[in-house]
Amino acid sequence: FFYVRSLWGPVAGVVAATLYTYFPYHLADAYTRGAMPELAAFIFPPLILWAYARAIQAPTSSARQRALLWGTAAWAGLVFTHNLSALLMALAIIPYALMLAAASGQWRRLAGVITSLALALGLTATYWLPVLAESPAVGIGLGASTGYERHLVPLARLLTPGLFYGYRGDPALPIVYRLDWLSAGVLILALIAFLWRWQGKNRPKQAKIMLFGLFLAFSAIFMTTTASLPIWRPLTPLLGFLQYPWRFLSLAAVGVAMNGGALVPLLFGPNEGSHSITAKQWGMIAVVFMLALLTSLPRLPYQPLPLSPADTWLPERMWQEDADAGQIGATWTGEFLPRTVTEQRWAIGRPRPDAQDAPPLPGSSRVQITSVQHLGLSLKVDTPAEIPLRLHQFQAPGWNATIDGQPADIRASTELGLSTIDLRPDQHQVSFAFGRTASRMAAAWLSALAALLWSVWAWKLGGNRRWLRRSAAFILLITAVLMLNSAGMGRASHTPAAVQVQVGDVAQALASDVHPARAPGYLEATIYWLALKDNAVDYHVFVHVVDAGGQVVAQQDGNPVGGFTPTTRWRAGEIIADTHYIPLPPNLPPGVYAVKTGMYAYADTIKNLPTTPSQPDDRVDLGVVELR
Repeated sequence: FFYVRSLWGPVAGVVAATLYTYFPYHLADAYTRGAMPELAAFIFPPLILWAYARAIQAPTSSARQRALLWGTAAWAGLVFTHNLSALLMALAIIPYALMLAAASGQWRRLAGVITSLALALGLTATYWLPVLAESPAVGIGLGASTGYERHLVPLARLLTPGLFYGYRGDPALPIVYRLDWLSAGVLILALIAFLWRWQGKNRPKQAKIMLFGLFLAFSAIFMTTTASLPIWRPLTPLLGFLQYPWRFLSLAAVGVAMNGGALVPLLFGPNEGSHSITAKQWGMIAVVFMLALLTSLPRLPYQPLPLSPADTWLPERMWQEDADAGQIGATWTGEFLPRTVTEQRWAIGRPRPDAQDAPPLPGSSRVQITSVQHLGLSLKVDTPAEIPLRLHQFQAPGWNATIDGQPADIRASTELGLSTIDLRPDQHQVSFAFGRTASRMAAAWLSALAALLWSVWAWKLGGNRRWLRRSAAFILLITAVLMLNSAGMGRASHTPAAVQVQVGDVAQALASDVHPARAPGYLEATIYWLALKDNAVDYHVFVHVVDAGGQVVAQQDGNPVGGFTPTTRWRAGEIIADTHYIPLPPNLPPGVYAVKTGMYAYADTIKNLPTTPSQPDDRVDLGVVELR
């Protein structure tokens, strides 16, 4: 609204905002795709265009500099929100800035735009610099895909059939999002009106921005069609990362909104759009609004994803969907899976078919967990022989380890590429932590410097504008907090309750965390296992909630880690944080309950594996929990 209002008045702003809000692909991001980052990214392109128009056209230096400041902030918001939308916007901003400079003759003011872009790159270095440096370590480093070809629309089928926009395509065909009739009509009408005005030499205000809006809309729509393949194919190393060509519709939405707003001066004359609202203009607003609702809403799928209160808080549903689909990490293409993982991603959460028993770790090795952090683990290890120590964690850039305070060689091992170190015989203090890399440290300092420059610039321009100076102070405060946190301040850690009970010759329960889950009606129990050997059998883990009378009032059984880590995947020396969510009976009385765990082989006869030291019923005591 504000961007187009600055060009052609408030009526044009209302029309543009209406078309932008109800653009079908905009709604599809929320209601069919659930693509919340891309949905939020719709905020920023109009802000960027508005800022740079003022940065080149505003009459005073202070106004231009304030516009550059907010253009920088808008770019940062876009990069941090949805990187692919930032890539698309980068393709649009170059011709836009050149057009503005040509229209005003103020070529020197492009220097301010370039400065703003450079500062935005600095602010967002914490994101893009590690991506460039570290993405070769994961699947995305394999390069861009040509899968976009399946989602291009033939020109003959570009428009959605019928008046109402169809969000759900044929389930048997690749997903495509086509153009709606209202947007097509706005573009055609704007093009005809623009040519008519231009031919009559009665050129409207900001005619070149109108021309850019037409160029942006038509070129973005063209890139969603099969006719654009000659452009896609040579640019696959860049555009292939977009995955779906219909992402260009986010740019088309901006172009359609601009053209809708431009219709006001095109239809009512070059000056009327910025004056008081006439009856005809009220009529135009009403027609556009009703047509937008009529086009986009009748077939919009309003059904929310059915989520129970437990689904809202617990990861089990996501784990199950990954298991059912043969995926890992809730992504369809494995782009974040480290390249050191040699197992097929659909098999990672399934039993290892060639699993065999192997010799156990030396029996007198003792491992004690001293601290658990959000992304880290500290241990005391006393081993009489050389042993491997592994996390149940993919080794990726950022996972580091120390032995007795000295950096340790950390490597990927097994078909799952687990983070692994080798320990020599002795007593050791060991820590694993995810965080610093050279690229992340460089990026952090670059972003901090850019934040300081932005804040100093904003403070100098603030003058009597307290909100601008407060913004500068806020950015500095956030930067300082993030830098201190990256240095370790404010990071929570805790020591889980020690257990130290061996279960069969399979594993040792090192420690446990037991507490009510965030989901109402559930208990959360995490057992930290040390795998003593490679196993040929998939053992089930049980967790029992026991009342004062010794009766099991709630339980959960199955493969460890949400069913995603069968014990045939465990390797000697691996530490597995095995979290279980136990549903509690709704009528369970408040009180203190014991929590116990153990393992059994799921066979004709179910018998708990023996415990050492011996435990009653071969159930490991994890402690007690008070349920209110």
